Amino acid sequence: MGRIISFITMMVVGILVILFSITNRQSVALDLWPLPLFVDVPIYAVVIAAAVIGFIAGGIVAWFSGGRARRRARVESRRAHNLEKDLSTLNERIDDLEKKRREKV
Repeated sequence: MGRIISFITMMVVGILVILFSITNRQSVALDLWPLPLFVDVPIYAVVIAAAVIGFIAGGIVAWFSGGRARRRARVESRRAHNLEKDLSTLNERIDDLEKKRREKV
């Protein structure tokens, strides 16, 4: 359910950014602060660049914040695999012991 809401929200934001880009084609002087440089760019380019940078920054933050959960999942997956291996080994030993017991009887 959360993915659907997130997808719908991102679609609405994307449509709003596209509509903003279509309606705002005026140029604006972009001051590249540490450099003594002014660049004339359309407003929509600035908005789209800011949206892309924000999207990438958000993805990086989400990736790093989920690192602990991914690490824990890897550890638990290895543990479960090892326990399954141990269980199969023990089941084989039980089968062997039952065969030996039947042979004695």
